[in-house]
Parts: sequence; C-alpha cells; structure tokens
Amino acid sequence: MGFTEEHDQWLSKHLKQRKGERLDALKRGHSYGNRLFVECVWWPLTGHFHGLHPEYEVKDWRGRSYFIDLLWKAVSSRIAFEIMDYGSHGTDRSKYRMDLNRGLFLQSQDYMVLYI
Repeated sequence: MGFTEEHDQWLSKHLKQRKGERLDALKRGHSYGNRLFVECVWWPLTGHFHGLHPEYEVKDWRGRSYFIDLLWKAVSSRIAFEIMDYGSHGTDRSKYRMDLNRGLFLQSQDYMVLYI
C-alpha cells in the first residue's frame, strides 16, 4: 500500500478511537502542516505509522489538556513533533509563549520535543 491509503487508514483508526475534545482536536489539528510532515518526512524515513499518534493528549499539572501535533512512542522513548506552521501557531506572541511553555513542560515529563 502507498502513503495515501496507509495515512487514511491510520487517521481513520485514530478518529474511531476518540470522543469529545480528543476527537475535535484531531479533526482540527491534523491539517496541512502535519500531513505534509508525515508525507514528506515521516513516511520516506519509516514507511509506516507504527507508534505514531496524531494530536496526542497530555494533561499538565493543573489537569489542563495539551495536544502534541505528533507523538512517536518507541520502546522507552517519547518523541513529540511540534509542527510550527504559520496557520496553527501564528504570529500571536501570547500563543507562541504558551507553545514554548508547553514544550518546557513536556521536556520536564521526559518527552523529547522536536520543533519542525
């Protein structure tokens, strides 16, 4: 199977497993920048989607939900990919600062955060 079929199956599987805000976050979040990353970077490197989770929910110390663009869980590692496209992160300094704070929190929880 090629990228398009595998991607559609992978995304469909995640959509079926989610409800409420987690479902909405996936529908809103897995857009052009994230798809471009998985098509042009992830797929050519790995050829699969095993262990890759789109819009992965993490709760902070206050119980507030954050959604990581893409999380790769591999054995004992958790690698968070944040796709810093103009549309989702924009030019708002407050939002940008919140994104950086989220990255610091994730690093404190033993996630490796890679900004693309």
